[in-house]
Amino acid sequence: MDDFARQFETDILRSAYAYWRGLCGDAGMPLRRQIDPLDLRRLLPNLFIYDVVRAEDGSWDYRFRLVGTRISEAHGGDHRGRLLRDVHGDQWSRIEEDYHGVVRTGRPNFARRSGFAINKDYVTYERILLPVSDAGDRVDALFGAAHYWMG
Repeated sequence: MDDFARQFETDILRSAYAYWRGLCGDAGMPLRRQIDPLDLRRLLPNLFIYDVVRAEDGSWDYRFRLVGTRISEAHGGDHRGRLLRDVHGDQWSRIEEDYHGVVRTGRPNFARRSGFAINKDYVTYERILLPVSDAGDRVDALFGAAHYWMG
């Protein structure tokens, strides 16, 4: 286990990260076509894939493509096809740099936060964002996993 993975509290994140690392090989990130969520069947409720949406002005947003049921529950519904900015609303400014940083650097991001309001509950969660490419030259999607402690 590397130093990045030592931060994770749950096996959900450890397993998703190990899978992603295994796909990387010598590259910094795997290709999107290599990822098969069914390889991680038991983790499916906690997995996501967000497409990177590039605007003409150079800004980025992220569209829900694959959303596990636990993530949908925490976010108040199935948001496939919607933008993260719209789903997170006022909270987006608090977390957007996590996403932008992965696209900018091609390096994974880990976060654990408490007191985050989603679906009108306060939660603690941990989440990893893992870069994925379509052709190997830039980050085109974010693959990852999240675990929520609702309270």
